Amino acid sequence: MPMANRLLIQVVAQLKPGRCGVSDFAIALATEFKSAFGINTAFVVSNSMERCDSSFPTVYCTQSQLLEACDSLSESQPGTLLVHLSGYGYSSDGAPRELAEALGKAKESGRFRIAVYFHELSATGMPWRSSFWHSRRQKSAIRMIGRESDIVATNLSLHARWLQREVTRGTAIPLLHLPVFSNVGESVAIAPLNFRRSALVVFGLAGTRKVSYKQLTQMGTTLRDLDVDEILDIGPNCDVPSEISGIPVRRMGVLDAAEIHAILSKSKFGFVPHPPHAFAKSGIFAAFSALGTIPVIGKPFIGEVDGLRDGVHLISSRTAESARNSGLENCSTAAWRWYSEHRLHVHAATFARLLFLPSAVVENKTANDASSSENLDNAAWR
Repeated sequence: MPMANRLLIQVVAQLKPGRCGVSDFAIALATEFKSAFGINTAFVVSNSMERCDSSFPTVYCTQSQLLEACDSLSESQPGTLLVHLSGYGYSSDGAPRELAEALGKAKESGRFRIAVYFHELSATGMPWRSSFWHSRRQKSAIRMIGRESDIVATNLSLHARWLQREVTRGTAIPLLHLPVFSNVGESVAIAPLNFRRSALVVFGLAGTRKVSYKQLTQMGTTLRDLDVDEILDIGPNCDVPSEISGIPVRRMGVLDAAEIHAILSKSKFGFVPHPPHAFAKSGIFAAFSALGTIPVIGKPFIGEVDGLRDGVHLISSRTAESARNSGLENCSTAAWRWYSEHRLHVHAATFARLLFLPSAVVENKTANDASSSENLDNAAWR
């Protein structure tokens, strides 16, 4: 089949650009597939009838209608699916058994290759929380979905180990570990810190930022050690403090991706409220590292998680002073280089290689892209 006629059907629970991280993730992938590899994308939205403005062909259906929706887009020809899996998007208890059954029918038809990117696996919690009681059902549904797949991918090494143990062991199913890419863009050459303001950026949804400010109230000494003179708050209205330890907080409101990109590119630091095991699935962490904005965290950790080390790729209260003494520029560069190993193009190239294209085609495109990035990196900021 000519490359121009290749169609990838991305399956999402909802399609809400700018309001849903998984939606933005899928749309960014679709754009990269088209521009880098000539692969067209259509969307099947299988758990929401809320329409959006999108330049991609989109079909809305129930999960039980998945096969019919995919057949209509592929015109009953062999096709390829990339399913974005976050359990609570498809089911109120986080156990998407209906989706698992629908994917089983698609696989049984023999017309579709199926790749699944697990944005989440199962929830955990104490016995008095519903997540504790739903966990077993969630894991069962994940096993079902994984075993109907031709390719399995996820963002965390913790998730990858579970999937290897519970799904892919003893099978020929490839298992990919791809930390998330940034939904606010990337940079092929990052600005040195002396070109940036001594600001710390806090951004995300209201709940996320509330957690950030709760942690930041305990970090006055760290912020002073880093010479932070302003905190920039990006996101919808919530109860944002006017200052933290005497450092003013400036509200920026809701901004689009390009505006966030511009602010991060000119700021030295960004705050990440998530625990270390979740950094590789955090769009906030990805945004900072993609632009060389040094991630600052509230809770120090020892050792290495998903290739990240406190004091090397990010800073905590434990490592702020030593990182400053050894050169914050090193931390900015290390975070950016870690991110570059799984940037948007790497995601698209990996799926393109496994689902559509001869390896040589993808390797040549990726090599050319890397060469261009290196040349820009060497030329910039001289």
